Parts: sequence; C-alpha cells; structure tokens
Amino acid sequence: MPRKSNKQPTIIDVAREAGVGIMSVSRVLNHHPGLKDSTRQKVEEAMERIGYTPNDAARMLKGRRARTIGLIVPDLSDFYASCFHAIQAVAMEHEYQTLVAATGRNAQVEQRQMDAMRLHGIAGLLLVGSGAESASLKRLLQAGIPLVALDRPLAVETDSVLVENRQGAAEAVRHLISHGHTRIACVGFDSGSFTVRERMEGYRDAMRAAGLEPLVAGDVNSEEKMESLVADWRNNSQHPTALFSVKRITSVQLLRALHRNLMRVPEEMAVAGFDDFELAEVLGTPLTVVRQAPQRVAKTAAELLFRRIDAPPTVQEESFPTEQICLPVELVLRGSCGCNGR
Repeated sequence: MPRKSNKQPTIIDVAREAGVGIMSVSRVLNHHPGLKDSTRQKVEEAMERIGYTPNDAARMLKGRRARTIGLIVPDLSDFYASCFHAIQAVAMEHEYQTLVAATGRNAQVEQRQMDAMRLHGIAGLLLVGSGAESASLKRLLQAGIPLVALDRPLAVETDSVLVENRQGAAEAVRHLISHGHTRIACVGFDSGSFTVRERMEGYRDAMRAAGLEPLVAGDVNSEEKMESLVADWRNNSQHPTALFSVKRITSVQLLRALHRNLMRVPEEMAVAGFDDFELAEVLGTPLTVVRQAPQRVAKTAAELLFRRIDAPPTVQEESFPTEQICLPVELVLRGSCGCNGR
C-alpha cells in the first residue's frame, strides 16, 4: 500500500526509495527508450510504494526534447559576457540555442528566472548562483534538468566548474611578501560571495603563514569609500605598503584613488589584483594580476553540461558521478608589485 504522508512525494523521494538517480526517474516518467527494464521496474514500484503521481508539467514534457540551454549570471559585465560567448559557441556546435538572464545579484530574481527557464523547457542550465538552496533550485532538480554550477558552487550536489580563487590570492600575497612588505592590506567588497570570500581567505592564509597580521578592508564598495580609505592611509605614517585587491572593479577604483592622492605605485604602495582586464598591461605602471580565463571556465562548464544532456538513457548516475572541476589561475607579474615592469 502507498505510504501515507501529508507531503506530496517528489521525484527526489522516488529516486531515494528506488535507489537510483534523479535522471533515471525522469527518464521513466518521460518514457525514454533503451532504459533498463530493471531500473524502470524499480522506479515504478517505488512510485507506487510512496504514492507518487506525475505532475502536469512532467506529462507535458513527454516525448519532447528542448533544443535550448539556459545561462543565469549575476550581471552582464565583461567577465560574464565572455562566459556567454564561449557557452553560446559550444551550444551552437550542438545545434542548441542559449537563453541568458541576469539576476542583478538579487536572490528573488534568480529564483524567478530559474522557474521561468524550467517552464520554458530548457534541456539544461548553467548557473552562477547565490549559493543558497531554494525551492526553485529543488524544482529544477525534481524536473530532472541537468545543472552545472559556474564560477561558484551551489548549496546542492551538482556538477561545478570553478577556479583556484584561494590559491591564486595566496600566491599573489606571497609575492608581495617576497618584496619585503610586512604591512599588506586586502581591499574589496561582496565578501558574502564565494569567490571573494575564497580570495580573502587566501590572503589571510599567506599572511598568517608568514607571521603577519591580516588587515582586511572588506566593505569598500564605491569610489567614494576607496578615496576616503586611501586618503586616511596617506595621512598615516604606519599605512600599508602593499595592497591586494580581490576584484577587477576594486583594482580600478584603487588605482584611481592612489593617483588622486599622489601615491606612487609601486614606490609608496605596491599593488596586486585578482582578475586581469584589457588596460591593465598598458597603464602607466602595469598592474600585477591573478589571471583567470572566463572563456575556458565557461567552455568547460558547457561541455560538461552537454555530456549530461547527451548521455544515453542506459547510462546510470552511479557510473556518471557529479564532477567538481577547479581550473588553475596564473600570476602575471608586472610593474605595480615592484618587479620593474616584468
């Protein structure tokens, strides 16, 4: 007899009861050919035991395969625009379209966009998410839609493609220390995001390993705040002699504030930042950066997503476990750290 419960069972419950993956349940519901009879039987028996009834959305999707993937990003800055172009190129190779949306870093907007894309019938989703588990995220997984986390992990178990944020930041700070600096500050904002938090932790790791006291200015989110911070340092004889910037926009604001306050780089203040940008190499004093490659990150994530989408129904989740890929970054030495323009 079906188990009685006040809560409507989901396909996650079915998968757990049957001892199979969510994609296997989805394939049973959508009548995929080639699925093992034993798997189909286990899923159908599990549905009967727990009283699961397929919803209307699942019935609507029977026999229909979408030719669109989704991409949800916080904004359409240069970094994420580069990601989109790389993802679109991979999608076109597979004869798919790419539906892109920006959240404005708003968690509620992110949830609405996930729901909209799910109802649109996307075949898979690439998500630069807030990291918080949400009902919309659960609905995506319950619908059996392949999901790859891009740039930062999610609160649920899924494929992800990240970069070595923490290690890259630590390497940059160790390089500043190698120049003899002992008062090194970390400057930035958005410390609630995974990428910035990891970079700040990398900074702290390097400072503590060298027996130095970390100094984090973690709420410098405007040019006015940056200007005030640098002005305070200029008037303090014990100001930092080197700075590590955790974001591209912070690096730009920092260099402007140092210029306006007549502080010479690197003579009075050495600087290294996370993320390269187009003009970093041609500045009066070229900026030392930790370089990541957004195109490579995005291409890797898109190819992983299509491996999920294209996997034959007979491939079971236990033989295709989730992947967590972490790509390396590169420390690019230029004049701002004191390397004489190398």
